[in-house]
Amino acid sequence: MARLLKSQNNMNEKIAIIGISGSGKSTLSRKIAEKMKLPLFHMDMLYWEENWRAVPELEYLEAHELLVEKPEWIIEGYIDGKMASRLKNADLVIYLDYSGLRCAWHLILRRLKYHNKNRPELPKEALERLKPSFFWMVLKGGERMDIEEALSKSNPQNLKRFYSPRQLKQFLAKGF
Repeated sequence: MARLLKSQNNMNEKIAIIGISGSGKSTLSRKIAEKMKLPLFHMDMLYWEENWRAVPELEYLEAHELLVEKPEWIIEGYIDGKMASRLKNADLVIYLDYSGLRCAWHLILRRLKYHNKNRPELPKEALERLKPSFFWMVLKGGERMDIEEALSKSNPQNLKRFYSPRQLKQFLAKGF
């Protein structure tokens, strides 16, 4: 996979992985980080505190900008227009643009897998949960507008958009 991540004779040192909730951003980012030996940052770790309390927005955005300034990274997670700098600075942007139905199904599977546990990308006090309103928002692809806003503000040069896990698998198998 390491050779997959080469871009015009340069290694991708900054990789942004985006997509709606349940698309598999965290799983993919862990695999790439392990192969590429790049530091991995989950936006959920910056955004959430224990018991699902949100960090104040200004604090969260400042932490995001500090990450973006680092010389190398993989940053996965939620994005909107306020965080478009991540995409502008990325050598590679991977967009898991999967259907809301697929992602909602993955939310259910994730909820079952992590029942009364926390996921690795969350603070340990934030136990897995699935609110019906969040489930329906994902099912409808509700985060997609925020992602598209960030893309339009940043116009990333090396955007790879995948509409299915099969497309992503083919891309990874070929080398990117």
